[in-house]
Amino acid sequence: MAAAAERQEKQTDWLYAPLLASNAGHPHGWPIRMIVSSQTEARHNKALWAPSHLISIRAPGTKLLSMIDLPAERHLELLFGDVTDPDEADAAKPGHIEQAFAFVDGLPQDAHLLIHCLRGIGRSTALTLGILARTMEPEEAAAALHGLRPEAKPNRHVTGLCDTVLGLKGRLAKQALRFPAKVWKPTKS
Repeated sequence: MAAAAERQEKQTDWLYAPLLASNAGHPHGWPIRMIVSSQTEARHNKALWAPSHLISIRAPGTKLLSMIDLPAERHLELLFGDVTDPDEADAAKPGHIEQAFAFVDGLPQDAHLLIHCLRGIGRSTALTLGILARTMEPEEAAAALHGLRPEAKPNRHVTGLCDTVLGLKGRLAKQALRFPAKVWKPTKS
């Protein structure tokens, strides 16, 4: 029984390989251990992935189906649609981004964070790009996102909000335009 639990823990550590060796920019030194997925992938892999913390993004009026059971303090639910027009009623707001960043700031050093939206392509990848850009340059953040979720196509509105909240003056939004990309190539200097 103990051997099986140890194997599960090693596999979970491998799945959540840290993106940073050390992270002095995080209040608890969290080295960015995360997975980005669709709601269906999260649901089907909940036992294997076993996240310690979860950010679920869903449109208002929709439900999370058979999601991972975590206490409320370890599960942030953000309600906004996959829209790019900031004037639409269910568009993301700066408060959503600030709420997510505050949640991430509270993660313990050993946290395994799973971020998902319905398809795992737009909203969750845009938010992940913003989370990454808090501790690395926008181009490095985009390369890291590509490594986490190659099929990413970050929602432009959510990326723009992250860019604004972080004071990046369009640099993050510019990187988001490089998605989707089958192969990630560094920009020319």
